[in-house]
Amino acid sequence: MASQNTLFRNYKALLFDCYGTLIDWERGMLDTPSVRSLLSQDGAPDEQGILTAFNPNEVRVQAATPGIVYDDVLTQAFSDTARDLGLSATGEEARAFGNSVPSWPAFADSADALRRLSEMGLKLVILSNVHNAGFAETRKKLEKGFTFDQVFTAQDIGSYKPDQRNFEYAIRRLKELYGIERDEILVTANSKLHDHEPGHIAGLKGAWISRAGANMGVRNLDHIVPDWEYPTMKDFADAMEKARAQ
Repeated sequence: MASQNTLFRNYKALLFDCYGTLIDWERGMLDTPSVRSLLSQDGAPDEQGILTAFNPNEVRVQAATPGIVYDDVLTQAFSDTARDLGLSATGEEARAFGNSVPSWPAFADSADALRRLSEMGLKLVILSNVHNAGFAETRKKLEKGFTFDQVFTAQDIGSYKPDQRNFEYAIRRLKELYGIERDEILVTANSKLHDHEPGHIAGLKGAWISRAGANMGVRNLDHIVPDWEYPTMKDFADAMEKARAQ
């Protein structure tokens, strides 16, 4: 079997999840006034309880209505989560939550790690469950000294990860655009649910960015074991740099 360093030298494209990997979506969600309102109510769970309740609602809405844009997914999942927890939430609060993507912060190491990876000659590709308007704001926080080579959104594809259509779309487009083969693409993501499990089904290896404390798409999924694990994007960029220098 080829060594990790050999494999890392052979990759030509990194297929990034964005939210949870590059953007701290959990902190971004929890800091919204809409979620703070839920947390302030009698009988509300703690922050982790909110995330644990929200994640399956989001996944369900995405699977049931794959054609709706992500801000509408967030709006509906927020309302459903409040209902499930027996908490009060107004339509205005739900919509404000749905519109919150542009406010979600980047992890401190993301922009620099991405720049370094771009300078190694790798194609940096986003495959994200997001709408185009939301990512247009997000990318301003990440593109510091580089530009993503391609951005594939759920809005463009018409379905949400972990649907295999999203991965096959990305694989097909990278072949068409750059001649990059399936075995030259590395899934680089935090979510086991949205990225690593479906990526493996699609025949892609994966580097798990295991962000400390991550909940959504990670918790209680120990049976999903990615090929490699790095705690941060900096650690991943360091490993890729070392491998490609040899």
